[in-house]
Amino acid sequence: MIDLATASPKRLRYAGDWPTPAPRRAPPGTPLRALQDTMPSCDDGSPPVLSGDGTERAMLVGQAPGWREIETGLPFAWDAGKRLVGWLAAAGIGVDDFRDRWYVTSVGKCYPGRASGSSVDRPPSRDEIARWSPFLREELRLVHPRLVLLVGGFAHRFAFGPNARLDELVGRELAWEAAPGASVLCLPHPSGASTWLNDPARVELWRRGIGLLRDRWAGVGA
Repeated sequence: MIDLATASPKRLRYAGDWPTPAPRRAPPGTPLRALQDTMPSCDDGSPPVLSGDGTERAMLVGQAPGWREIETGLPFAWDAGKRLVGWLAAAGIGVDDFRDRWYVTSVGKCYPGRASGSSVDRPPSRDEIARWSPFLREELRLVHPRLVLLVGGFAHRFAFGPNARLDELVGRELAWEAAPGASVLCLPHPSGASTWLNDPARVELWRRGIGLLRDRWAGVGA
C-alpha cells in the first residue's frame, strides 16, 4: 500500500507492461449500447472514445481524448494514463480494476486538436461541448454510478460552472445534479503539462482527494 503521507503525485506512475485492451461496450440491445451506437463519429471517421458496458459502479469523466486515444479508441491510453493509473494505485485501484470496472468517458469524445501555436491539446470548443454534453448526461443516467471521479479543470467546470476552481474542489466530497446519489470527487489532470501540483499546499489537497477516493472505492468496488 502506498503511503499517502509521503506520496508524490509527480513521481507516481504505472510501471511495467502497459495494457491497452479494446474499449468495452454495453451488450447489444441495451439502452446504453443504443446510446453508444448513435454517438457521431469523429471528423476523421474514428469512433468516439469511451470504455464501459454499464455494469460499472464507478465512472471517470475526463476532458477529451488525445491523438493516442483516437488511435486505440481507449481512454487514457498513453502517458497521462500511466500517471493516472499510478495515482489510482495509491487509492487501491489497480490497472485491471480501472480498465474492467470503471466506465471511462469524457466531456468531449473526439480529439480536439492542438491549440493554435501551441504543443498543448486544446480543450473542447463550445460547439463540441454542445455536441457531446447530452450524450454524457445520458451516460450518467443509464450507468447511474455510485462514484464519479472528475479529472481535470475542464471536467470540473463542466459539472460545477465556469467559476469552479480546483483548489475548492479537490479533496472534498461533492454532489452533482447529473449524478444523483453519487459520491463525486475531483482530481487535477495527470498531464505532464499541468502545473497545478507545483504548489505543496495543492499536493496536500491531492493527497486528501486520493484518500477520499480510496475510502469511497472500498465501499463501491468490493
